[in-house]
Amino acid sequence: MSGSNKRQSGFTLIELLVVIAIIAVLIGLLLPAVQKVREAANRMQCTNNLKQMGLAMHGYHDSKGAFPAGVTIGKSQTSGAGWWGGGNSAPRYDNPPNGWANSTTTYPSDGYWGYQIRLAPYLEMENLSKAATSAYNNWPWWTFLPGRTDGPGTVVGQKYKIFSCPSDPRGSLAWAEPGTGNLHALTSYMGVVGRDHFKETLPGTGNPTASSAKLPGQDGILYVNSKVRMADILDGNSNTVMIGERPPAQSLEFGWQWVAWGYEGFGFGEGDMLLGVRSRTTGINSTPGIYRAGSISADLDYDHFWSLHPSGAMWAMADGSVRFISYSSGSSVVTQINGINVTLLETLASRAGGEVVPAID
Repeated sequence: MSGSNKRQSGFTLIELLVVIAIIAVLIGLLLPAVQKVREAANRMQCTNNLKQMGLAMHGYHDSKGAFPAGVTIGKSQTSGAGWWGGGNSAPRYDNPPNGWANSTTTYPSDGYWGYQIRLAPYLEMENLSKAATSAYNNWPWWTFLPGRTDGPGTVVGQKYKIFSCPSDPRGSLAWAEPGTGNLHALTSYMGVVGRDHFKETLPGTGNPTASSAKLPGQDGILYVNSKVRMADILDGNSNTVMIGERPPAQSLEFGWQWVAWGYEGFGFGEGDMLLGVRSRTTGINSTPGIYRAGSISADLDYDHFWSLHPSGAMWAMADGSVRFISYSSGSSVVTQINGINVTLLETLASRAGGEVVPAID
């Protein structure tokens, strides 16, 4: 048979388009499954991060007899006045939990640092802890690691994966000081101050607003100059949240870890490494934030807990366990105190509120 009579085989244009369409459909079907697997892995790692922090909190408690302060700041030993107002008058806060550096200073004995630096020795970060401890009586910005003077060599600039949720595509983050390049690391995990960081109340009933119906704050475990013991958590360790999620803002202006001044103007750390579940971040008369979904594309969600996981966030409980809590808990009213509506998440944030906590979803 002549070679010229052989039929040439191959794809026609229509057949090629059909194959491409089938491949596109298969990719479309597989992509959600891949995303679900990736999110499941991220959620597992996030759970492990919080579990390690919960164990470190318990290690600190076993060693010191109480959980660490959310942040420590100074206070006059004679007048009770704070550095920037407040103290024994509004906004009120406790004395430094471990006393003062000496008999005349207003400076706390263990420096102006946040709870995460005090957890460092229990998270295999002993050298970082030693560098901070050696500078307890110095201003933490900008204390450098031994032998370092470069921007990335600041104590507060040290980044660790355990403090970042793996669902955040930006990875571990740090803010850079303009002009010097000095770094300050950021965190995805906020210590829970309770309802908010103001002890003061506002009169009113129903749902809290910027100007009314506020119950006392600093009722959680980690707040300014706190020194909470296990025995103080009367609502039960398994019913009390201790650390929750809130990703750093896109501008990197919110979420500073190790130590942070905060955004209320009094050094309480609120909005950076500490947060209330109904936070009034910029002042007692600011609109309270509500636990709900957020976005990293703008600086609009710094005043409330949220995560990059679907439908809710992971939380470390006071007993060291980790739970996923849905956003509905931030708006679901479960009781009233003095005529003021209290949400499910608020009952979980108070250490001794006496509320009956329903099932958590």
